[in-house]
Amino acid sequence: MAGLSRCSRDSPLRSCCLSRLRKDMECYNSLITCYAEERYEVNHSSAQPVVLATGMQSSGSTLLSWCFLQRPDMNGTLDGDTDLIPLLPVVPNAPYLWYKTTISSFTLAEQMAVLEDEGREVMPLLMVRDVRAVWMSLMKKPYGRNGVTAEDPPLRLRFRRFLNSWVFAREQGIPIFRYEDLAGDAEASLRGLCEDLGLSWDPAMLNWPKPAADIADARHGNARFMNADKAGLEAVFDPRLALRISGRIHEEDLVWLEETFAAFNQDMGYEQHHDGLELLPGRLLPSWEASRRLNWRLRQKPLRYLAVKLGLSRYRPRPQ
Repeated sequence: MAGLSRCSRDSPLRSCCLSRLRKDMECYNSLITCYAEERYEVNHSSAQPVVLATGMQSSGSTLLSWCFLQRPDMNGTLDGDTDLIPLLPVVPNAPYLWYKTTISSFTLAEQMAVLEDEGREVMPLLMVRDVRAVWMSLMKKPYGRNGVTAEDPPLRLRFRRFLNSWVFAREQGIPIFRYEDLAGDAEASLRGLCEDLGLSWDPAMLNWPKPAADIADARHGNARFMNADKAGLEAVFDPRLALRISGRIHEEDLVWLEETFAAFNQDMGYEQHHDGLELLPGRLLPSWEASRRLNWRLRQKPLRYLAVKLGLSRYRPRPQ
């Protein structure tokens, strides 16, 4: 605020900065209030089992999460924050707690360990999809930030964490669910997953009778899915889109994906190489500018924020 004190009291620049600062403080206070009201548990031992579902972003995991949250014996979180450890809502009347998150800042093993440290019984599952389709989808999504920070790690680092999680799941006998299997026989694939988890089958997973208001934490989720008419799985799910692999990808990233995930592709029934994609030169480079932390730091200093917005500064953190 020292920079503001040097500005004239009636300066337009001072007014702009103060207005920006007030909005940021309102947003901060609103966030604190929200988290206080929702009463998340961090250190709480419970006999209530937690079904922990995770996978890459853009792997169709929101759809699977919605299916399970339709069950009368289950409630919880539709889509947890990927840069936070699992923070479970309080749902005292549900036999099972459901928590769906994604692999970005933490691996499956790390997410499980956090819950086990709380004394929870964890029933994990891993959702997978053709990694080429996932990569190309993330390139177009706001949450597919190819950043350089812990909360927005580079895409290749996210994919390595996912690969490590897949290896871990195979070694531990953790159920692995292919998104593409929904395009064949959705009911059979979901029945099989329930059996692998030791759960009975419930047709609510297809019919979707439960509204979002009855879900303990229905925030986030894929925007297109959340805006769709949720009359049931058949009404929302398009098998053709689930099986489609098309789009733009950098040539070096495609080579890296197909080499790094060769064993994964073979074991999960994906083709080793996919032709017909629109190839871009080089690779997608991680950047500080893609990281959310840039805006967070800039908003702590309104004059710096304004200078960057006006193109007068190319601020980046100083290497330590």
